[in-house]
Amino acid sequence: MKVQGAWLLALGLLPQVALAQGPGEEPDGKEAKPGTVYTFYGLLKREQDPSLSDEEKLKDWQEFIERANQQITYAKKAVDRWKNEAKVRLVDGAAKVDADGAAPPRDKIEKWREVQKLYPKSPEGIRAGKRIAFWTQEETKRLVETAEEVERARSGKVERIQAWLKVLEWTDKGPEAKGAEKRIGELQGQVYAEALSVDKIARVDTKTKLDAWRDVLGGRPTASQSEQARTRIAALESELAGRN
Repeated sequence: MKVQGAWLLALGLLPQVALAQGPGEEPDGKEAKPGTVYTFYGLLKREQDPSLSDEEKLKDWQEFIERANQQITYAKKAVDRWKNEAKVRLVDGAAKVDADGAAPPRDKIEKWREVQKLYPKSPEGIRAGKRIAFWTQEETKRLVETAEEVERARSGKVERIQAWLKVLEWTDKGPEAKGAEKRIGELQGQVYAEALSVDKIARVDTKTKLDAWRDVLGGRPTASQSEQARTRIAALESELAGRN
């Protein structure tokens, strides 16, 4: 309905604007009826008509320029109107997701980033930036709280490492990221030390040693830790296979 209304408005502003006509369809000067509006092609044809005076040809082009200016003025307003319509739809969509309690922060941030990308310096873009910062911090807090809950539950070290890694996957800046980095380093060091210790005890069964080295890989091992763990896992698996 909006598009139809726009066309009706255009026709109201320019009641005599004709549809573009192809070669041979433009009425010639002698047969032209009052109110006839010529296209650009039609005016080129009339310029070659010796029966028309210079004054008539001049008037034709002046009227053409006037019509073109009216159309350009309307077109510019239409462009601004539809740009604004698109902006309103995009912002409304982001605001709707923002208010949805069931929508995850990642979805909310993604919607606001679309607004910020298209309208970075507009009031809507500034608003989008603030909402992105807000939801980024909210999700960071949630992930930290989840990791702390895993710690309080005395879960396995690998599970705790994975919980803190989710914080780093979400943000690599700020005190939360620094805290996560530090805790992961502590836990990974403990897992590695435990694997080394267990591996040296002769009375410990092979499967327990194998699980200890797998935990090293399950955390966030350094390159050297990873290489050593893979070597020991391969050897221990081979040992178990030989017994079977």
